Amino acid sequence: MTLKEIIKKYKNILIKKGINNPLYFVAKLISEIENINLSNILIENNFVISEDTLTKLKKIILYDYPPEYITNKVIFYGYEFYVNNNTLIPRIETEDLINIAKEIIIKNNYKYIMDIGTGSGVIAIILKKLFPDATIYAVDISKDALEVAEKNAKNYDVNIKFIQSDIFENIPNNILDNIEFIVSNPPYVESEFYINSSSLKYEPKIALEAGGDGQEFFRNLLKYKDTLLKKHMIFETTEFNIDKTVEILSNLGKTKIYNDSFGVRRFVEKIVRNKN
Repeated sequence: MTLKEIIKKYKNILIKKGINNPLYFVAKLISEIENINLSNILIENNFVISEDTLTKLKKIILYDYPPEYITNKVIFYGYEFYVNNNTLIPRIETEDLINIAKEIIIKNNYKYIMDIGTGSGVIAIILKKLFPDATIYAVDISKDALEVAEKNAKNYDVNIKFIQSDIFENIPNNILDNIEFIVSNPPYVESEFYINSSSLKYEPKIALEAGGDGQEFFRNLLKYKDTLLKKHMIFETTEFNIDKTVEILSNLGKTKIYNDSFGVRRFVEKIVRNKN
C-alpha cells in the first residue's frame, strides 16, 4: 500500500481524531518507524509502505496505540529517551515540573534529591544533568520500569542511585534522613477514567491509576508524615483533582499551587517547615 492509499483510506478517521493534516501525521510516523528522512517520504508521490510498517500504522490509527511504544523513543526536555510499555510515556507538562523543581533546588542549594515513581527515569536523569554535583535517588515500585530507567541513565552516562520501593518502604533510614527535596510525577488517574480511556489503557496501570478519586498515592504519603514534615516536595497531579491533593498534602505542611505552561493548575509544592 502506498502513502496516498493509506491517507485516502484513513483520512476521515484521522480527522475525527483531531489530526488536521493526515498526510504529514502519517508521513511523520513512517519516518520515525522506519528511520527515514521525512522529506524523502513526502517528496515520493507513490511511497510504498512495508507490511510491517502498515501493521504498526493501523495499530496507531485504529486503536490509538502509542507510537512511542513502537519506536521505543520519546523526545523529552530536548533529550531522546528509550521507553517501552513498562513505563509511562513522558508528557510535555512534566517538563514544567522539572523547571519548577530546578528553581527550588537552586534557591535552597539542595544536594540530596529523590524522584519517586521514576518510570523511564527522565526526571532524575535531567536533574542530574542540570545538577551534576547533586546526589539523585530514583525510586519506583516496578522492577521493569527501573530497568528502563537504568538503560537511559547509562545512555547519558549519569550516576543515579536506583531503588525498587513502594514510596519509602524499602528506603534505608540513612538515605531517607539525608534527602532534602522530593520530586514526583506519581499515579493520579481515577480508576474509572483509566478504564474508559482509549489511549491510557496501553500504559502501565501501576504508573497511572490511583483509586476511585485518584488520590491513593497522596493518602499513602501520610503514613510517612513524621518524615515528610521535614522534606521539601513538588508533585505533578491533575487539574481536576488538585484541590483534593492540596487538602491531603496540607497535613504535611504549607502548600503552593503552580500552573503548567498552558495555564492549568497542575503542580503542588509542599514547603518544608524551616524554609520560607
